[in-house]
Amino acid sequence: WFLSEGIWAILLILSVLTAWFIFHRFARPKISSLANKLKNRDETRDVGTFVSLLDTKAFDSTVLIILLSIMSVGLLSIVGINVSPVSSYFQQKSLDIFSWLFSQGLVILIMILTIWGIVRLIDRIFPRLVTTFVMSRSEYGEHEESEKRATTLSRVFTGGAQIIVILAGVFMILSKLSIPVGPVLAGFGVVGIAVGFGAQHLVRDLISGIFVIAENQYRTGDVVTIAGTSGLVEDINLRRTILRDLEGTVHVVPNGEISVSANRTKNYSRVVLDVGVAYKENLERVIIILNQIGNELSADPVFGLNIIKAPQVLRIQSFDDSCITIRMLGDCKPMKQWNLRSELIRRIKARFDIEGIEIPFPHQTIYWGEDQPTLTIQEKTGDKKSKKAAKEDRDNLTPEKIELILAEYALAKRGSLWNDQDLDE
Repeated sequence: WFLSEGIWAILLILSVLTAWFIFHRFARPKISSLANKLKNRDETRDVGTFVSLLDTKAFDSTVLIILLSIMSVGLLSIVGINVSPVSSYFQQKSLDIFSWLFSQGLVILIMILTIWGIVRLIDRIFPRLVTTFVMSRSEYGEHEESEKRATTLSRVFTGGAQIIVILAGVFMILSKLSIPVGPVLAGFGVVGIAVGFGAQHLVRDLISGIFVIAENQYRTGDVVTIAGTSGLVEDINLRRTILRDLEGTVHVVPNGEISVSANRTKNYSRVVLDVGVAYKENLERVIIILNQIGNELSADPVFGLNIIKAPQVLRIQSFDDSCITIRMLGDCKPMKQWNLRSELIRRIKARFDIEGIEIPFPHQTIYWGEDQPTLTIQEKTGDKKSKKAAKEDRDNLTPEKIELILAEYALAKRGSLWNDQDLDE
């Protein structure tokens, strides 16, 4: 039996093991490498995501189960067990599956590829169309602002159009699979009503997001303060706004939580700087120097490109504890106010040092007193008997006696009761 049947069983087992080794040793790394290459390119990122599904343990387990099933059926056939009913069943099912694939499955595959192609086309065309439309309506000098608005609108419209196409494709595929769409929609309606009561915040976020985008309150790339959080707007859609603060922390703010939004970089920004000078300084001279510094900064070939209106003295702001505060104000391009303010401070400090203008700052001066002679207390010596009596008197002192002695001492200091000898005692 071994020579006639056993060899075939061994060959079958070795074939299955060889197939598994080839798959795990060669095919699996190739699939992983192909998925990474496809995902790293924008044109084939979606295909790479699909291929990466084959690079999982679940796919390995499926391949292993198929190989073990083939080996089991082969071994049973070699041993002499009739596997015709099983093979006939699987053969019939395989024929049914292949016939369905070539009739309905091929159509569904074409529909899926068409939907995928439309989604990819929307991802490429919509941003260009929105950008062209927004930029064509922008005025002179609003190029950067229009770019921000175009980026925000393109993301929102692209995402919305892709969702609509995907939902329409899903319903078309369901109808092709002979699944009635009407009951599905009715079920969604009932579920939507039930979920609606628990999704009030989500509805509020979506409505608020529509108004934020429609009113152009802020765009991607703006520096804003919303819901008590400040940062750079990295992304915005109908549901939430993503901010990144100066420390790099990312904040996700639901649009429904935004009651007041403060945009620091819309259309233009302002450089605001309070300069404190000592009370002894001539204010007219200080104001002239500050205006000169602002004009010099505006004429700078590098910093001047970002200045719309040169920083100038707005007014004498206030009397403070140690200085008079003068406020400077100037207009600049969005997001340039912090760099310009830093450069303005540097130039003011350097110019004030040259002009001898004092910038007050808190300081302390400590004066040390002259040395004083050491206080010396001497005790008069007496005989042992008097010392013993004095010690007994001290031990017998009560609070009432102490108060009486202190009162008599106070009167004695005025010279009304005791003489000098009594005071010494």
